[in-house]
Amino acid sequence: MDLTLPASRDSIWPIFFDVARIARLIPGCEQVEEKEPLALYTAVMKQKIGPFKLEVPTEVRVEDILAPERVRSRARGRDKFTGTTLDVLLEVVLAPAENNGTRLTVDSTLQVAGRLAALGYPVVKKKTEEIFVEFEKRLRAELGVA
Repeated sequence: MDLTLPASRDSIWPIFFDVARIARLIPGCEQVEEKEPLALYTAVMKQKIGPFKLEVPTEVRVEDILAPERVRSRARGRDKFTGTTLDVLLEVVLAPAENNGTRLTVDSTLQVAGRLAALGYPVVKKKTEEIFVEFEKRLRAELGVA
């Protein structure tokens, strides 16, 4: 995901570390808890993908952080009903853009194993894209920008 927002990095960056705010922006993200500030978080991810309803307790570890420019984190979890495991590496980069705006780049690598993997890459990729579209919509609303 790559988008330009008409807001400064300094106004966007804090959102990524305010657990209540970021949880509202991520579709299906619930029960977010900060275990260690800027280091370790837990959450439950709920999604419907194809015929599967997933409820994945997830541990999110911040692997690298350079405020207010970038953060790399890894989320891992397992759905107990389907046996599906998820391993997501997520890198968020905030770069200055024209007119005091910010270019937000989100790079993610997703590894799926278990029953969900049987659906195939196209189905999982489509769902991931839908989640990012909704995240962008919610982020823009949170910032009060179109």
